[in-house]
Amino acid sequence: MNEHYTETVFESITIQYENKIVRITCDSALMNYLELPGNGSVPLAEHILKTYEHYFHKPLLISLHSLAIEILGHVYADKFASCCSDLAIHLSSEQSNCLKKMADKLLERTSIIDCGEKSVDNNRFIWDFLEPLHSFIYMLLGKNC
Repeated sequence: MNEHYTETVFESITIQYENKIVRITCDSALMNYLELPGNGSVPLAEHILKTYEHYFHKPLLISLHSLAIEILGHVYADKFASCCSDLAIHLSSEQSNCLKKMADKLLERTSIIDCGEKSVDNNRFIWDFLEPLHSFIYMLLGKNC
């Protein structure tokens, strides 16, 4: 039986926790929270990682900034895609092409943000790839981070 937990205690954002994966509902609660001034995706990611460990008694094998960037990448797909294009000029041709493909794929996403460990999420490498650039991404996305 697959154990799962659902909560809405962090700013009324709906988060479902399952083994190796969390699902965040991308609705008005999440959008309203991220519109507030400050670095919202990082505290949300911190909450998710801490709560996951509480429920499953083990850490979710996703880093803080990889998770925070994934949240932003899904919520602000258009803005994030533009941000990635700005970053692409500083990357190799191969990295730039990878970034463009990732940005195009983001625009096709649904209202549920699936954030999983590498073993269950074939897109984890994208967010892990972007993690070293987190400070630039947060700066380019401004108050929505």
